[in-house]
Amino acid sequence: MKKPNEVALIKVLRKERECKFNITLRPLQPLVPVRQFDKRPSYYIFGGLIFTPLTQPYLDEYADWDSMWPRRLWQLAPEELPRNAGQEIVIISMVLRDDVNAGYEHLAELQVRKVNEIEIQNLRHLYGLVEHCTAPSIRFDLDKERVIVFKYSEAKTATSTILTHYNIPSIASADLIDRKARKTRRKPKARFGAS
Repeated sequence: MKKPNEVALIKVLRKERECKFNITLRPLQPLVPVRQFDKRPSYYIFGGLIFTPLTQPYLDEYADWDSMWPRRLWQLAPEELPRNAGQEIVIISMVLRDDVNAGYEHLAELQVRKVNEIEIQNLRHLYGLVEHCTAPSIRFDLDKERVIVFKYSEAKTATSTILTHYNIPSIASADLIDRKARKTRRKPKARFGAS
């Protein structure tokens, strides 16, 4: 009968001793978010791969397309809880065709598990790993034991070309781009008044 953010006194028996804890109650957030009200979708584009967190609204888009519905994504975690704060299932939602990703077009709607052997926690983590990569190549391990490997500098250059070709203004959604980077890219405000 408690409300979110209320404090509850919890009594726990440990080694035959009663311990008391004050716990702030919060609603359980599923691993795959159910509602995304007033929130723009998060995305990141690299080498023509569009990475995004898996959400219920994303899955619902396929409800009318029964034959195309990504059942394997639905089975990933419709009611599972995250193991740690901020955990997300990141998928490749689409591949924007280009020479750099030739042969990888069919790898859409697969979960991304690792970047250069590092297990990813969420889209922001993937974004940071890719953008700060110093290795000559970059590897994405996906579910179903699929792998994508790019020469990093070629994929980075191709990303700019792909964004221009598909008329996409940014490699990532505003929630991922570093605030300092956004401030430096802003045009200076015009000054009005006497000179």
